[in-house]
Amino acid sequence: MARTTQGANVIGQLLFYPMMFFAGLYFPRELMPDLLRHISDWTPLGAAVHALQTSMQGAFPGYAPLLVLAGYALLFGALAVKQFKWE
Repeated sequence: MARTTQGANVIGQLLFYPMMFFAGLYFPRELMPDLLRHISDWTPLGAAVHALQTSMQGAFPGYAPLLVLAGYALLFGALAVKQFKWE
């Protein structure tokens, strides 16, 4: 989708750093305010961290984070199929 490799790098970094924040890399999710934690639950890495932490505590992660992850997989999988070009 990006025209150049430098453009793709910029787009990747603009997505990567906020996703790392919402995953709890810079600031633990447990210490986030409720609004940030709620937003984090709807991002792919935030949902993955929530599901992994819940399962490591011995409980089933619940359906919300798993549905969020499945939704992102379907959305970006369909986008990848549509944008793929043989060159």
